[in-house]
Amino acid sequence: MPYDEMPVHDVPNQAVPIEAPLARFALFYRYNEFISTASHVGKTMLANFQALLLRQLGHKVVVVRIESKAVRSPLTDIHIASEDFADAARLPGGEAAVLRPLYEAVERAAQDEEQPTVIVDWGGGLSAHRAKIYAATRFDDRLADVGVRGRTMVLSTSLSDRMRQAGELIEQTRTITPGLDVALVLNRRAGNFRFIEGSDERRIYDDLLKAARGCPVVPIAPITGETWKVCEAAGLSMIDVIELPLRELANRLGGENAWLAAAFQSHLAVWWRASEREMLRVLGEANAPAR
Repeated sequence: MPYDEMPVHDVPNQAVPIEAPLARFALFYRYNEFISTASHVGKTMLANFQALLLRQLGHKVVVVRIESKAVRSPLTDIHIASEDFADAARLPGGEAAVLRPLYEAVERAAQDEEQPTVIVDWGGGLSAHRAKIYAATRFDDRLADVGVRGRTMVLSTSLSDRMRQAGELIEQTRTITPGLDVALVLNRRAGNFRFIEGSDERRIYDDLLKAARGCPVVPIAPITGETWKVCEAAGLSMIDVIELPLRELANRLGGENAWLAAAFQSHLAVWWRASEREMLRVLGEANAPAR
């Protein structure tokens, strides 16, 4: 099936409870980062989704967000202010010193008997800092030293500049940190990836897939309309939206009517079911079929 043609599954009218989709799941990667050169490709949404999904499966998770101090997320455990890079020249170790909280989180996770997973959400515009830091610290070697396997999730939408940047970022990651496994995430939030043969967009897309050769490709469907933005603005997590009783959800959405609240619930439940299989496929191995 083409990467941009994901099936839509039937969802019952009532709330759809989230349950562990696998009888047994072996998690391979305990360091997972979401990165792109630009903003607005879905990094934070997918990082938060991965954290919620792994917690539902019983895994301990530490979420690290590297972003402006003005941007906060309730799911973040460690926030590293991107403004700190401006003064990095004064710090011993330079830019690498800004990520000290991340190194400490990885060290603690490596020694923790519960084997937590560290999830890193890189803010847009920080890929150049990441490249310098990873090269200076030999980041993949440091992960190997503490016995942690890492995966980089490079995100792209169908916009030409985003696809071009994703291809460059994959090649850069493979060069600087060959010990980090890479996955390409195709987010359809800006449209599908079905381009006309011979068009510039199709050429750029083919170049992206060439750069990602040998990497898992993760298709992510869009959430209908502005559904997720409305729910997020109301301070709701995806699990809240899916599992709350309908009337309570409508009230939490500021007194929205039950018809639209039910639609929001269905939209997110469909997205969750489709996305969880793709996410788990690149994080580990299922020893039993999904529900």
